[in-house]
Amino acid sequence: MSDLADEPGREPLGEPAGGGPGASRAGWSRRFAVARWSAAGVVVVVAVLVAVLATRPPASEQVAQSPLVGKIAPVLEGKTLTSGSTVQLDSYRQHWVLVNFFASWCTECQSEEPQLERFLYSTPGGVHPVIIGVLYGDTRSDGIEFQRSEGATWPAISDPGGEIASSWGVGSLPRSYLVAPGGRVVACILGGITASQLDQLLEREAALLPSRAR
Repeated sequence: MSDLADEPGREPLGEPAGGGPGASRAGWSRRFAVARWSAAGVVVVVAVLVAVLATRPPASEQVAQSPLVGKIAPVLEGKTLTSGSTVQLDSYRQHWVLVNFFASWCTECQSEEPQLERFLYSTPGGVHPVIIGVLYGDTRSDGIEFQRSEGATWPAISDPGGEIASSWGVGSLPRSYLVAPGGRVVACILGGITASQLDQLLEREAALLPSRAR
């Protein structure tokens, strides 16, 4: 027998304390039970995590907090990319307006553009929305090509120096703001959004306004 087995207080290797085949089977049984319950616990944790992730709205669907919400929208004015005519947010005080900051290199902007086109021609709650695009962090020529290739039919202005984006608190793209009749910002949207989500958002916000302001 090895020296390890001869040491006082040490059991022979391969045989649990207590000795005998019965004790060995009992030890393995206990270890198997612990492993089985541990595996079951992992399954439960994973199932709960999957359920949480499945029910949590994607980040692109979330309406974010912004210091602008509840306040009159900052000044928004400029020459359109295509025609060169002047666009002013104040000219649409009687309308619901979606101000959308975008760039041609922004992948989420690319997937969002067709959704905005659908929203433009939808009538959620009988409302005809208006969209004003703001090209940010991009060249005018790329912005024009982007709008033409995506079939965008709403006016867009360029913000080469970033002054407009700064006044609206824009960071990442795309970023959109829903402006109610009267010029007050009611929602800030981070990331891309679908036409149906915009319809629901507009209907919800319209229901919160006094009937004379809709």
